[in-house]
Amino acid sequence: MPGRGRGDLGGDMGIGRSLGLPSSWGPSMTKTNAMQLVFSSGPAPMEPITLEPGSRTIVGRGSGCGVILDDQLGSVSRKHLEIECSDGHWLARDLESRNGSFLDGQRIAPEEPARLMPGGLLQIGSWAFRVSTGPGQHERKTMPATLVQTLDDTSDDAQLFERVHDEPLARLASHRLAALLECSDLIHSSENLTQAGEAAIGAMLSSTGYVRGAFTGPASETGVVETLAFQSRIPGEDLSSVRFSRSLLKMASEGEVVRVTSSAGRANYGQSIAELDIHSALCIPIMIDGSAIGYLYLDARGSEHQVSHDASSFGRAVGRLLGLTAANLRNKELQIRQVEMQYDLNAAARAQRMLLPPAAGTVGGIGYSMSMRPGRFVAGDLFGVVPLEDGRVCVFLGDVSGKGAGSAIMMATTQSYIHAMLEQQQDIAQIMNKLNRHVADRSHGGMFVTMWIGMLDPRDGVDELQVEFIDAGHGHWLLTREGADAETPAYTGCLVVGIDPNHRFVAERITLAQGERLVLFSDGVVEQKSPETHEEFGLPRTGQVLRSCSSPSQDVERLVSSVVEYARSEQLDDDMTIASIGIACPADE
Repeated sequence: MPGRGRGDLGGDMGIGRSLGLPSSWGPSMTKTNAMQLVFSSGPAPMEPITLEPGSRTIVGRGSGCGVILDDQLGSVSRKHLEIECSDGHWLARDLESRNGSFLDGQRIAPEEPARLMPGGLLQIGSWAFRVSTGPGQHERKTMPATLVQTLDDTSDDAQLFERVHDEPLARLASHRLAALLECSDLIHSSENLTQAGEAAIGAMLSSTGYVRGAFTGPASETGVVETLAFQSRIPGEDLSSVRFSRSLLKMASEGEVVRVTSSAGRANYGQSIAELDIHSALCIPIMIDGSAIGYLYLDARGSEHQVSHDASSFGRAVGRLLGLTAANLRNKELQIRQVEMQYDLNAAARAQRMLLPPAAGTVGGIGYSMSMRPGRFVAGDLFGVVPLEDGRVCVFLGDVSGKGAGSAIMMATTQSYIHAMLEQQQDIAQIMNKLNRHVADRSHGGMFVTMWIGMLDPRDGVDELQVEFIDAGHGHWLLTREGADAETPAYTGCLVVGIDPNHRFVAERITLAQGERLVLFSDGVVEQKSPETHEEFGLPRTGQVLRSCSSPSQDVERLVSSVVEYARSEQLDDDMTIASIGIACPADE
């Protein structure tokens, strides 16, 4: 893409807009917002990339991409990233790129959309961009992002800059104390950081004698800075006449207010400061948790007003107010995102429950009971009881590797695929072969599924149950009857689902007698650790719990309560799913 002009590089001062804030700190995007990717660092400077609502854009080095990033390092794939606007939210989806895409330092999982928020840092190979949005149709318009390249002025005489030590607010003139109180109300009532910065600049210009001011961010590795807000008392003046010193930023980043005054003597001034006839400048760091996340810069020149003697103290107080508001806005946005995430997770949990059979019931002569408890909000476990037209019943229980939303999506996909395959055929070996290939072809991140699946045939009589089954790397199941410890039958087993697309699954057989039950469970049962000893619940303890049970419902209830008691918490380490299946008693039908 063509490069962008960087402003007058002859000066020693420059301004821009890169607050470096986490994506949750900026104002939320609305359905009317366009989005900009503002260059932060990369092989070559470039113009901001503007994407319109409703668009879908491919970013990569291929000639057919909507945004082409061509570097010599080979860090960008041909089709690297997709950005689209969906339901008023901007989403980024990594297209299985070789080197990955990152949002605020976190890798974006392939094919899983990540929400872009104002201020977020999007890294695509060796390129980095800040996420920015234009004003909505009904929003207050703010200045578009402007980038300027700073110069390294560290060789200038240090006497040019002066650190300003803390001074009591009591020394402020009474009218500036009143202005500070008014400014405090404006800053704290701001809806976003841009409004707060504008309120802070307005207070400084109206009360201190400074003529122009900007709310800026720290310089990037390439010396680029960005501006979030700019005001001037000179009609028509814009950022083209303002410069910012890299040395001034560096000194202010240590947490101290830094100023340039005419008392330093013209001989000690940097060249651009002399050319611009600046007689006073002030740089105020905006601090959160000990780090500068932005700066208020102010200056006055030539015959413009001399600044007040207590301008530095006033500016320090305004900077603290702005820092507190920035922290509050961050916390508020985090709370909003937490609520949104909670709502989404609850909706996902409800959707998962819709895929599950009832907690207990009788299906085709088979009685069962089950319980699923997610380790978090959504589970990666799956379970099904499906009656077939020929009288048999298919039962399956599986566990998707990993945790969180990705595992939950894989769980739903696997469960739906099995249900769809059962409509076409009832050979569990063929079903597993096709499922294995389906998962392996789509699980580029190494995700896999362990599973037990069986065909239970009660047609030959009620005294015994023929079970044709496949254990695909699951291993967590027992045969039990009242008065005896549950035990694992002898079986061969197969490879887990999703590792080798060419693996061939082979079914095995067992017989279930009247009064015997097949108890299936996920690894969340046996791998649950004691908070005191860190010992796992284990398979032997599981068998002992089942010894005293006499029905599927007792198997499930007592095993659940035993694991929860062992964990000393309702919040378990992992998803826990338990199902007990046997020949239905007449009273159950």
